[in-house]
Amino acid sequence: MKSYILPSPEGVADVWERLRAETHPLVIWGMGNGADKLLIAFAERGLTAADFVASDGFVRGQSFHGKRVLSFAEVREKYASPALVMAFGTRRPEVLESVLCHMGEYPLYLPDLPVTGETVFDAAYYRAHYEEFLGVSECLADQTSRDLFAAVITYKLTGDPAILFDAWTPAEEMAQLLGLSAVKTYIDVGAYTGDTLAELLALGAPLTHAVCVEPDNRNFRKLTARAETLAPLPVTCVHGAAWNVAGTGCFFGSGNRNASLLGASHENRPTDTALIPIDTLARGLEPDYIKFDTEGAEQQGLIGAAATIDRARPKLRVAAYHRTEDLIVLPKLLLSLCPDYHIYLRRKRCLPAWEADFIALPEKGAMTHENV
Repeated sequence: MKSYILPSPEGVADVWERLRAETHPLVIWGMGNGADKLLIAFAERGLTAADFVASDGFVRGQSFHGKRVLSFAEVREKYASPALVMAFGTRRPEVLESVLCHMGEYPLYLPDLPVTGETVFDAAYYRAHYEEFLGVSECLADQTSRDLFAAVITYKLTGDPAILFDAWTPAEEMAQLLGLSAVKTYIDVGAYTGDTLAELLALGAPLTHAVCVEPDNRNFRKLTARAETLAPLPVTCVHGAAWNVAGTGCFFGSGNRNASLLGASHENRPTDTALIPIDTLARGLEPDYIKFDTEGAEQQGLIGAAATIDRARPKLRVAAYHRTEDLIVLPKLLLSLCPDYHIYLRRKRCLPAWEADFIALPEKGAMTHENV
């Protein structure tokens, strides 16, 4: 990937300023929750959507917020030169290729909006926290991490998706950095349907035990069904949410990757769920790898695993993209829990800047960029 540096905080313009200065009609690409959130952000900033557009397979005569959703052919007929504003995320290769094609045809923006929480990454936020971003960059263990960190921040400021097509990590490099082919005892916090466990097994990891924690009812049923197919591997499926203290919390289920303890869309359904510290689940275990991907509750999950991290010194992989504050808060927390660990940043190929993870490795097991 290209080399990136953190932008200067002086005179930096964010995506919202760029959109306000845009002379072309703003056409939102997408429908659903992402477009709802984007429309709220538009209204708060005095921006107006001229129309909505969707790919041909999704149009089908639909309307959204009182407007008929256009096809791209209709957009070309109606507007000489619109500006597209993406309101969805994807990791599907065919959709990413479609985005690349439209980037060559129109000005295209992808504003960064948090998955969880209310804080938006804009120029004011960046200027207020610039010194902290510098500190995080300096503590990262290799140049690849620092380049990715700067690239993600540059994207969040500018809303330019072209940056993200360059700033990602091949799966083989991620696996090698984590040493996944040697993992024996794995704890999956935010296991979804067991997809990460399946990836781990596909890499040939010599697993002897896996513990998978998932609060969403529908996801948990799929997780347990998958676990049954993995016999004789012992897979302990835990229906609950990893937290810093034991108790009961209000959980917003969705049946997809966006189920959360910390927020709800209009489609999510609140239910009570058990809150369980990882230190409780890991008693009697010596996990050598723990993954946290909990839709904004990573901080609480890590605190609830502090004793396990201190005792077993596992490799850690922590999702860093749900909350705007994650890029500062999580590396600080990791270094407070395990000050001798090496902290890396890696991300999968997707839009927007999702699937970005901090990887924390014990000093003995850490690898430098040169041998990854």
